[in-house]
Amino acid sequence: GNTRHLCLITDKEKSSTEPVYMTPPQAAEYTGLSESYLAKLRMTTVYGSGPKFIRLGLRAIRHRRADLDDWMVSKTVVTQAAKRIN
Repeated sequence: GNTRHLCLITDKEKSSTEPVYMTPPQAAEYTGLSESYLAKLRMTTVYGSGPKFIRLGLRAIRHRRADLDDWMVSKTVVTQAAKRIN
């Protein structure tokens, strides 16, 4: 018959299939954020509020996967309740 297989992809496997340099749409999909929000973070006057990015000319923007990962980790919040438990 017609058998379907369920394939679970771990985070490590998923990230290895993503390109090292991502366009803004790819970066938005990777982070789960909108393209417009990432653009707003790039345009902000507050240094360091968004992920690092590479500007290749006037309009071409690229994000390194490692920079996106580092930025997301830097946004980790530990609640007071979690601090009391540890």
